[in-house]
Amino acid sequence: MKDNKSSVDASNSSSIESTRRDFIRKYGKLAAITPIAVTTLMSPSTSAAPKSCRGNGNKRC
Repeated sequence: MKDNKSSVDASNSSSIESTRRDFIRKYGKLAAITPIAVTTLMSPSTSAAPKSCRGNGNKRC
């Protein structure tokens, strides 16, 4: 009975590891690219606030 349980645990463990590897393979590239893309989008030169408020005298913020 104990041998049967350990074989079930081993197959369950390998299934979990396989699932983790599949997840990392699928979403690993996204996890590497997302912080760079968010940083680029949030840079002051591309944000809407500096572009909408020029301070040229006619338009006050």
